[in-house]
Amino acid sequence: MALFSKKTTLVHNITYMAIMTAINLVFIVLDTYVPLMMVLLILLLPFVSAVVSYFCQKKYYIIYAIASIGLCMIFNPFDTLFYVVPAICSGFVIGLLLDKKINPFWMILCSVLIEVILSYAFIPLVNFLSNENFEDKLLFILKLTDFQYREELRHLFLLFVALAQCSLTHFVLLTEIKKIGVETNTRVNSFIPYIVGLLACLAIGLIFAFTYRPPSLAFIALSFYFGMFLLFNIAVCKKPLVYVVLGINFLIMFVLFVLFFTKIDKPMGFMLFGLFPLGIAITSFFQNCLLNRESNI
Repeated sequence: MALFSKKTTLVHNITYMAIMTAINLVFIVLDTYVPLMMVLLILLLPFVSAVVSYFCQKKYYIIYAIASIGLCMIFNPFDTLFYVVPAICSGFVIGLLLDKKINPFWMILCSVLIEVILSYAFIPLVNFLSNENFEDKLLFILKLTDFQYREELRHLFLLFVALAQCSLTHFVLLTEIKKIGVETNTRVNSFIPYIVGLLACLAIGLIFAFTYRPPSLAFIALSFYFGMFLLFNIAVCKKPLVYVVLGINFLIMFVLFVLFFTKIDKPMGFMLFGLFPLGIAITSFFQNCLLNRESNI
């Protein structure tokens, strides 16, 4: 039975899911008795579930999910709730979107949002069951217990962990399925959704900055995810005028950043980092909307 191949029979599906369930169990046992293995657990769990979701028949996935959660709960119920359950849910979505040949950009974003939402949902339950604050425990491990801006750091940490998990999972999985002749849809028909997504992240971050400050920096950080994609598209467009516009925008944003950074109370001064993805969005709008429209006239 090939490791990376579609499973068509009941025996192959059950056998494959049993192997992957055992891998999940090994990870959680190692995490329980070797705390430093938490890094490995965080990075690899979504990949294991995504492999099951993509290569096995979806109707059997519930068996894998129940078996993995049940067995892992025996050894470490808290990390099972916080790591395993979100990984199993996001892994299922990754496999589903791969089958639908959705653009990898949106696959990663969807799985990241699922990871983050479920992590937030399970934190109160983990705190209740363990009679201790999971977030304080995490800050203690990172030696940041007395860090002044630990609330902002907590939101950024959850986002970066989810991004690292899902990006690694997609990179490895997409590499493997290409080897068996499966291609994903990487075409972009319109860049407007990407520009709107970036601006929406900046707007939501700004709203939180004036209402409930801690999550605001996480949305600014998420805007960079959209920004990096748009920046790559700008880099490969081979249009000198676009490069000039990008350079001018970055220069303007840098000057604004320097002028206002020291005048805004910490940590909200870091909100000004959002000026750089904003500059990318403006350049991308010029490149893909205004410049292309003039070329078609």
